[in-house]
Amino acid sequence: MRRILGLSLLIGALGTASAAAQQPALPFGDLVTAAGEQIADQCVRLLDAPRSTNELAERAAEMSKAVFCDCMPPAIVSLGRARAPNELITSDEFGALVLREFDVCGARAVRETTRRDCAKFTPPNAPPTYCACFSAAVDKLTDEQIIEDSIASRDNLEQRRDARSNSTPEPPLFEGLMARIDRQCRLPAPAQ
Repeated sequence: MRRILGLSLLIGALGTASAAAQQPALPFGDLVTAAGEQIADQCVRLLDAPRSTNELAERAAEMSKAVFCDCMPPAIVSLGRARAPNELITSDEFGALVLREFDVCGARAVRETTRRDCAKFTPPNAPPTYCACFSAAVDKLTDEQIIEDSIASRDNLEQRRDARSNSTPEPPLFEGLMARIDRQCRLPAPAQ
């Protein structure tokens, strides 16, 4: 799972609105409304996008739909109830609140996708216990573990990309939690 581009656009748009108005802070309710509109727009774009023929891209698109269309709309509504609509808040502070909601929604999407779609990404020759093993291991992870692992994986991939662009040695590939769980679940079940 990686941070979603739409999140960057949302936070950037909110920051731009604040800077353009030259206000140190904006009413909380206005930021909630703008965030809700941005999330709804991103959901529509995701739903209108053609299906990918690449399995990994399709899985990422499904997770993005789960985040933007299923989880974030009610999360933003709930966030909107957390403070008075006229309370002033900086776009940076609001962005941090929204980012936290995205992180929680992303962790939920990982769990739900693991349970629902495991058979789609089960490796060839995996033991019959693979999906049960994988789902159980992911269910044991906390949201924070999933979030931290996702950020570390993304950072590693960006460092590797930058190294290739600069013709410098790439750092080793980060083996994230999901890769370790995958490796563990591919092992044959112990004989009883």
